[in-house]
Amino acid sequence: MSVELPDWYVLKDPGNISLDVASWYKFAEKRLERFLAEDEWIINKPSWMSDDDWFSTISEEIGGHLLLRLAVSTDPRLSSWLVEVEGDLFEFRFINSAKSGERIQVLKDLYGKENVKTTEEINELFKINLNRKFNLADSIYRSSKYAKPKQKYSSRVKVLDTRLAVRFHKIPKVVGAKKALLYQGWGIVRLADIRLAVKREFEKQLKDVIEKSKVLIEKDEELEQTVKPIKDRISKIAKSTRYLGDFKNLGFAEGDAIHTKPDIFPPCIQELVTTLKAKGHLSHVENWQLGTFLKRIGMSVDDQLRFWYSNSIDNVGMSYDEFVQRVGYQINHIYGKTGGGVDYDPPSCKTCINGYYCYWAHKKIEEINEDTRVKMSKRNREVVEKAIEEISRLIINQRYQSACARYFTLLTGWKVRGFQINHMLKYSQDAYKRFYKKKETTTSNSKTSDNQKKD
Repeated sequence: MSVELPDWYVLKDPGNISLDVASWYKFAEKRLERFLAEDEWIINKPSWMSDDDWFSTISEEIGGHLLLRLAVSTDPRLSSWLVEVEGDLFEFRFINSAKSGERIQVLKDLYGKENVKTTEEINELFKINLNRKFNLADSIYRSSKYAKPKQKYSSRVKVLDTRLAVRFHKIPKVVGAKKALLYQGWGIVRLADIRLAVKREFEKQLKDVIEKSKVLIEKDEELEQTVKPIKDRISKIAKSTRYLGDFKNLGFAEGDAIHTKPDIFPPCIQELVTTLKAKGHLSHVENWQLGTFLKRIGMSVDDQLRFWYSNSIDNVGMSYDEFVQRVGYQINHIYGKTGGGVDYDPPSCKTCINGYYCYWAHKKIEEINEDTRVKMSKRNREVVEKAIEEISRLIINQRYQSACARYFTLLTGWKVRGFQINHMLKYSQDAYKRFYKKKETTTSNSKTSDNQKKD
């Protein structure tokens, strides 16, 4: 029995669905509210539901998505926001779908039917037994040092341990990271090792579809006016989830030189600073990531110019004034003083994972473990080793934001709401509260008490 693309897959051809404008708005608003609440849901037809009711459910799902897609198409920032939240929803649905056949169909749609096969199909095609050839009989989790005797793993873990075959040229980063077993042009991979690549491919294709939707809006003024209320609504939501404002809005004390407190920098920023000082250069996106972060924690344009002049190899044989003339435009651009005048924020953690630098996603586990042992050398060894095991397991399962949250808990003793870090500024805000805010309050109260005694 053939399996079709699941109805929760928004890149699926919606078929013949017609909606009135009022319903369209209602469906889009409901979808936005669920995104805002960080809700994640899968739509599957219950056995008791009638075909008519199910068609209404699908109409709400597809109709809401299509209107959001049209509404953001002319604004790159809003498009990026929608791609990010739809990408998160897709990943949740892809991993948690109750039907394994649906996952294969989605992969074939994303990568091409000829580029995806089950391991059983590979065995049949090449007349081999992949388990025997690569000694795959035992699950990686059962043989893992993290596994406990007689421990029963959840169905989610079993799903992530499922292997499949994808043409190696379709998953170059997975192959490059040596997470695929190569055979006759195919990469044999676990779902846990490909899930991020699949999400990226979905986001890439969704971005292309949104770009095509832009043509429809530009050619139809009436349609543009129809989607405008939803576009305005998305704009407000997107702004509310970003770190807008200045240094004071982040909750840091006025006059406090946060950029001189690297202990509250997130690991990604600490690593970028260390690399810059050691090598004298970073990639373009890493420069942007570090520059926007330093801006948001209160470093002035002049201070940042001095920072880059002191640490960049670009200053060799060059005076400070010459350096400023050469790179000043880029730094001023970060602050919105040149170019389009945009006051840029640092990228979110999800954006860093997908295209910038994430310490947990892009550094080797062995190096992370050693770094953690060195930084926590004065802590209880058993506590540190337990945390390292948990962090390693999260990294293996590509739950990088949760790994960051677990490290934050080890560092501060505070648990992170939602069990994941969503933004590097949030990490620094909370670390500041833990290590400095309390001290400032105590010092202030002490001074007040002393003054009262004198009076």
